[in-house]
Amino acid sequence: MQRLRAFLFNLLTVAASVAFTLLMLEGVLRLLPVARAPPVEPPTADNPIQRYAPNQSFTWSLGWNFFHVVRGRSNAQGFLADYDYDRTATTPLVAVAGDSFVEALNVAFAETLAGRLQAALGARGRVYAFAQSGSPLSQYVAYAAHACAVYHPERLVVVVVGNDFDESVYAHRHRNGIFHLYPRPDGGFDHRLTPLPAPGPLERIARRSALALYLMRNVGITNVIAETLRINLAQAAAQDNRYVGNTLAEANPARIAEGEQVIAWFLDTLPGAACLAARDIVLVVDAMRPHIYDDNELKKARASYFGLMRAKLIADAAAKGFVVVDMEAPLLAAYGAQPIPFEFPGDMHWNARGHVAAAAAVLKALAAWPPLAARPD
Repeated sequence: MQRLRAFLFNLLTVAASVAFTLLMLEGVLRLLPVARAPPVEPPTADNPIQRYAPNQSFTWSLGWNFFHVVRGRSNAQGFLADYDYDRTATTPLVAVAGDSFVEALNVAFAETLAGRLQAALGARGRVYAFAQSGSPLSQYVAYAAHACAVYHPERLVVVVVGNDFDESVYAHRHRNGIFHLYPRPDGGFDHRLTPLPAPGPLERIARRSALALYLMRNVGITNVIAETLRINLAQAAAQDNRYVGNTLAEANPARIAEGEQVIAWFLDTLPGAACLAARDIVLVVDAMRPHIYDDNELKKARASYFGLMRAKLIADAAAKGFVVVDMEAPLLAAYGAQPIPFEFPGDMHWNARGHVAAAAAVLKALAAWPPLAARPD
């Protein structure tokens, strides 16, 4: 009995010590710039475009030591911008659709692609960004339809990155609450909203815990665990874990065929959804970073899944009359002049330098559009 009491006492002491330590860490981290996005507003039948809660401030940071910190806000429409979107305005509008590259939590809005385009337009026009992390090509079409129905843009810019192709298909989705492609027996796709399930108790607690957010977003604990659990070295070696464009490099025939189907659907559907001709749509296709910094690595990357998909998209889009911006050439030119990467250490999203290059390329592609053609030198 005495041993049992001693054991229970020691167990309670350990539990109390752990709880105290966790509470102390929680308290300290609440004072630090832990990466915290605004809460998400789930889509509904009447409002199927998932977005953030309106008029919410956020803090985003990178690394366990917060080496890069950004603060911003969601606007009244639930998108990340320094201004609200006005559906009654009549000045010419450019809509920009994308995922986390356009959303750009890790770059101050004025330094983003959308922010730089707005600065170039000035009072002659507007730039509205429609984006959220995890959105693929299927969601870009939904954004285009939303922009058409509510804001009537004259031009559309869509940023395409490596994981946009297969993640458009429901079975390979990265997140819920957005539109995906559901394969049909006849080989086509149904394009419909994937509902967002209600969060469970643990998820609700984690979203409110600075410690949990720090471990997940700043430390990347899920990636650490995934690597640690690879104890079967033979199995790990058999898996292709090389990534190009933030997606697996593996390019097996079935994956390629499905990706090509997605590209065909996207190019056929996007103009109608946007209420624009293909010539009024700019597709910005990201380069294969960091492979572009080394000629040999870049040659190898061309045979990867993203390498093949981006080549197919660029060729087919140009043939259909879209304006295509291949970011490889401008990034290589900028890197040759100043060999500084276009992404953050440990984070493949564009840094401010990447957004500068993208904005310059888009402005060049839209140079003949009257609101930009009229800008002062």
